[in-house]
Amino acid sequence: MSIDEKCCCVKEPIGTIPIGRIIDKLDVLFGHNEMEKAGELLRYWEAEARALYDQKGLLEILSEEIGYYRKVNDKERGLHAVDEARTMLECMDIESSVNNATILLNCGTTMKAFGKAEEAIPLYERAKAVYERLLPKDDYRLAGLYNNYATALKDLERYDEARENFLKAIRLLEAKEDVYGEVAVSYVNLAHLEFDAAYAKGEEADDRVDECLQKAWDCLDSKDIKRDGNYAFICEKCAPAYEFFGWFLQKAELEKRAKEIYESK
Repeated sequence: MSIDEKCCCVKEPIGTIPIGRIIDKLDVLFGHNEMEKAGELLRYWEAEARALYDQKGLLEILSEEIGYYRKVNDKERGLHAVDEARTMLECMDIESSVNNATILLNCGTTMKAFGKAEEAIPLYERAKAVYERLLPKDDYRLAGLYNNYATALKDLERYDEARENFLKAIRLLEAKEDVYGEVAVSYVNLAHLEFDAAYAKGEEADDRVDECLQKAWDCLDSKDIKRDGNYAFICEKCAPAYEFFGWFLQKAELEKRAKEIYESK
């Protein structure tokens, strides 16, 4: 299939979809953990964007679908959305667009999640070049890039590079306010890295792992962290790590907090 056949960029749009309102509605659905309804919403507006030849709107929807299908572990749909988004991006200017670089980063993260870490690395590196050139050095989005890039490097056993990027993310986040959840996720990721790196050498890393988990817990248990849908999602994301490392009380508490938030909506 040619790029013209795969990409709607070659046709003039006859209308646009209300992407701002769509994102707002998605945020509400995610906050209530209504994942099935979120998927239905995305597929409806994907069809509308196609019917209108709205390339910008379609690319935004595809980017949301890429993240959504990663969350619900739908590999086939997720990688299909990645493929189409990458095709569309090749029609556009990536090197001078932070938004397009963010979509490329999202593609890489979903590819990594579905076992394609090696193929994701060039996407991360391309997004990284754009981010580091165009964004302020303390921009929050850089931390997300470093964290996601590091997880792919870890999967490829490039532990020193992964550690360097996790620490970059942590230093950037710790200099900001009200990002306790993101700092916690970074420390949980670093705990897994320290364990894997030590295991590969036949060593132990209990002290380093425990230090990371304690720092993550201090963030998650902070009285200043906002207990909302995003917090519930982060609790669910971190709980398996606490179980893996034998912190069973913390694992149970995180699951309890997430459940209480979702049920209160």
